[in-house]
Amino acid sequence: MFAYAFSITRSREDAEDAVHNAIIKAHGGLPKLRNAEKLRPWLFKILRNECLLIIRQGKRFTELDGELPAQQPDRESSLDLSSAVGSLSRELRETVVLYYKLGYSTREIARILRVPRGTVMSRLARARELIKKRLEGEEK
Repeated sequence: MFAYAFSITRSREDAEDAVHNAIIKAHGGLPKLRNAEKLRPWLFKILRNECLLIIRQGKRFTELDGELPAQQPDRESSLDLSSAVGSLSRELRETVVLYYKLGYSTREIARILRVPRGTVMSRLARARELIKKRLEGEEK
């Protein structure tokens, strides 16, 4: 949850706040959840909304320092990839994190982000293209 929140907020403090708030809200709303199989996507929807709320409020927004949490900072290629992912727009970055880091399917991501599945797939394709260009040194 923290990695996803960090990918949106780009701030350790904001990500921690968002995770904390999301867990509290999810706990309070748990009786409303009808299908236990949808717990994880439901929780990530709550988390995403908390992240966006924090961003809208303008709390402690900071730029990504080039590393994503849970990456291996001792490997140059990992840093390059983290930097490339970090340079993506928020929409592309959160889609990439949900798909590649957290293992959600495109259908689950579509539900979490409240966008059509085709939008998720095009965001992933666009993100891969931009990351490839960045890693090849074609784009800064």
